[in-house]
Amino acid sequence: MSNHSDERITATHQRWAARGFWFLFIALPTDLLVRVLLLKQEPRQYLDIALIWMAAMLYVGIGMTASGVAPFGGKRSKSWLVILIIAVGGPVELTLMGMVHTLADLIAIIISGTAGAFVMLIILRVIYGVWERKALGRGPREE
Repeated sequence: MSNHSDERITATHQRWAARGFWFLFIALPTDLLVRVLLLKQEPRQYLDIALIWMAAMLYVGIGMTASGVAPFGGKRSKSWLVILIIAVGGPVELTLMGMVHTLADLIAIIISGTAGAFVMLIILRVIYGVWERKALGRGPREE
């Protein structure tokens, strides 16, 4: 077996790493939903899985953005779709868990989820802007 690392070996390694990440990206949230909705487990019983999933997402998101990959391909419509999914998905999940008792709870969850997603996208955009300035210089940007 060769120990030399050329472009094909690196590309194959990256392709399999990406597939592994997508597997985790799908499997961990599915496991969390099963634990929450079907098994009715308490959050303390699955908090470790949620933290691993969130840490992996944060690591990959910040790493890609800091390396010059525009968040959501630079398409603002996709980022607004993510905000909408978080704003609707969170309250639906918490309602199914029985944690939403009043309209005020529902409104607070929607507002906090939307604000959190919006702040996350702003942070990713700032990180990408720093990369642009370092890699491309301070000239005018084409958008």
